[in-house]
Amino acid sequence: MSLVFGSTALAQTLVLAAFLGGLAAGSAWLGRRADRAVSALGFYAALEWAVAVLGLAAPFLLLWTGGGWSRALAVLAVFAQAFFMGGTIPALCRALGGDRQASVARVYAANSAGAVAGCLAAGFCLIPALGLTRAFFAAAALNVLAALGASAAKPLTPMTATQARRPPAGPPELSAPVVYAAVFFSGLAALVYEVAWTRLLALVLGSSVYSFTEMLAAFIAGVAAGSWLVGTGPLRRLPPARLFGGALFVAGATVLLTLPFCDRLPYLFLQMRSQLGNTAADFYVFETMKAALCLALMLLPTVCLGMTLPLAARLVDDEDEQSGGSVGKVFTANTAGNVLGAFLGLALLPALGLENLLRSGASVHLALGAAVLGLSSPLPARRKLALAAVAGCALLAYRAWLPRWDPRMLCLGSYRAKTALSAETFADLRRQVESIPLLFHHDDREATVSVLAFDGGELSLRVNGKSDASTGTDMRTQILLGQLPLLLKPEAKEALVIGWGSGVTAGAMLRHPLERLDAVELIGSVVTASRLFAQASGAAREDPRLDLRVEDAKTFLARKGRRYDVIVSEPSNPWMAGVGDLFASEFYGRARSRLKPDGLMVQWFHAYEMDDALFAVMLRTFQETFPYVTIWNVVDSDVLLVGSRQPLAPDFPAMERAFMKPAVWRDLERAGILCLTTLLALQSASEDTARALAGPGPFNSELRPLLEYGAPKAFFRGDRVSALKAHDDRQTPGRQDYLLLARFLRARGRALERREFMDYFSFPHTPHEEPVLKDLAAQWLKRFPRDPRARALANAAR
Repeated sequence: MSLVFGSTALAQTLVLAAFLGGLAAGSAWLGRRADRAVSALGFYAALEWAVAVLGLAAPFLLLWTGGGWSRALAVLAVFAQAFFMGGTIPALCRALGGDRQASVARVYAANSAGAVAGCLAAGFCLIPALGLTRAFFAAAALNVLAALGASAAKPLTPMTATQARRPPAGPPELSAPVVYAAVFFSGLAALVYEVAWTRLLALVLGSSVYSFTEMLAAFIAGVAAGSWLVGTGPLRRLPPARLFGGALFVAGATVLLTLPFCDRLPYLFLQMRSQLGNTAADFYVFETMKAALCLALMLLPTVCLGMTLPLAARLVDDEDEQSGGSVGKVFTANTAGNVLGAFLGLALLPALGLENLLRSGASVHLALGAAVLGLSSPLPARRKLALAAVAGCALLAYRAWLPRWDPRMLCLGSYRAKTALSAETFADLRRQVESIPLLFHHDDREATVSVLAFDGGELSLRVNGKSDASTGTDMRTQILLGQLPLLLKPEAKEALVIGWGSGVTAGAMLRHPLERLDAVELIGSVVTASRLFAQASGAAREDPRLDLRVEDAKTFLARKGRRYDVIVSEPSNPWMAGVGDLFASEFYGRARSRLKPDGLMVQWFHAYEMDDALFAVMLRTFQETFPYVTIWNVVDSDVLLVGSRQPLAPDFPAMERAFMKPAVWRDLERAGILCLTTLLALQSASEDTARALAGPGPFNSELRPLLEYGAPKAFFRGDRVSALKAHDDRQTPGRQDYLLLARFLRARGRALERREFMDYFSFPHTPHEEPVLKDLAAQWLKRFPRDPRARALANAAR
């Protein structure tokens, strides 16, 4: 659905609402139909067939886009499939009959356990191996198996009341409307938890698709365990009303009890990570440890949540044994609360923050539990009020006593074990963190954004704990991303930047005589935080030529609009969930449609935490759309790809004039470049060499997201791209003549000058460029034999 609506949090919540809304409607309407069905199992089989058919059609319906009406069709496709899913549990409960608490608990537990298995299978196996479309088909096949199994099964014999040993019904004062209201608000709070926990754990575990898979699986696993507990063993014999109220109360209490330990999770995670190596086998051990950490945080509250629905179904029991309708109503009320909770959690998150959002959800459950326990208790009303007052005061006192989180602990990026702070004890880590000034922190709807100030005054902009821009080593990359394309195409008038970050790249581009610069950034708080980088960016936000929009880049490019001379794309790393789509062939196709025929597309990529195979996939995908690609090694770990529809043929005199403009020259000076030849010497591969480096093989696409699922493994192993060294034209005899530097020198009619040699040697180089520097030192000494520095460098090279 993100391919239809984009990757914004609001779009994801709309999709979730369509799914949950379908479940709610199906539970209500189909639950009543199950009661009138001749065979409940046959009715269940028919529902599974419907889900299977829609599952087969879903990929085509979801991708049939082109306007608002097609988006409505996509929502309808999700809603319809979820609608039939919503009727399955009431139908099975009707087939089982007898003790409603036991039947609902067992069916709900089995269904939730299957959901855990499905979540893990989809996230770790089906989508990485098969892609999205075939994963849909695999799920539809499971629906077919369920339908065939139900059709072949013999009719179930409902349990009698004696066999089921039904516990006594709740007291009269706990009416059905009260139960429905309780499960509604419990469902609301549950989705608030899920929103907050997902964002909290993303700060601790990282934002990879595997992390989100584990978070969701852990949440559902707790629900499954709670349902199983209430359907078996001694809990079945307890009064359901009091057990229902107790489960609600304990759910809130356990959330509050875990809050003081949440900012310790990064330290715990660092300790866990330090016990592992970097092998492929260690990766799955690592992911198992992450799942265990998710369970440790969520298990107790979600077990209580899993107990509530079977108990609620027992409390609304009626005399005519028609269980499908009443079970459907319980699930409808709970799921409707889920829908509202998803929107409410998203809406309240920026205002309250993660910590207060969890506190608020816990307060809802505590209030619900206290109300249900009060209504189901035989105590006099006066004593109930007194107990409620005491409990309320205790809650307020505890909330006031609770220590607040230190946001710096959560913004360290503990999942980057090699770069995060380390300490032997939590106290040591806290002391280190307390010395780091926090200049900005906000829990945005899309991500948690912070700005930290490190020694020497370096500012670091962090998104979910990961540094995405800084005034330190990132400056060279940020500046050259903006300067390189506009020096290669100095006549450019209109340009687009995808990914705002600190604003330094946009500021570099605005030093050229552009008429218009559009910029797109997904996270609004990144734009707000970038004000702290105004000095580094040259106050880019204040330039009247800039049009900065907070929007998903995919939806921005998909719209018809102006066409650009240059597009610069600098997203975050593709191991983060959702970012891989910005390196997909469909995305590049949209970008090409918004480029002028002779326009340039510049793509940032990284050689760190990346392997050769995935780098080739990305390069191959880029070349599929832009057949003429050159590779530029900006620094040791960053690479710029310059793509176009025709061979790169810059106007060298115009390039020199643009380079010598005072504003441009001063900006490049900050990147360590004083001569145009130094900039041109950063090109490591010509179009032919880049094509050979990419080689044959698969592409990264939205339906086959190879980068999104492969990059987290390379990130874990700490791989580096070695193929760039093997395909460096600067080190290959005869290939240097195909690079722009050699073409430039031929065009101007003279070789490198002394100051150009000096400037190139002073620029920071990657370790694999040693042969290039050795050859250049020899050229320098040959051209200027009396230059003492040339002699010294040549001797050092020997």
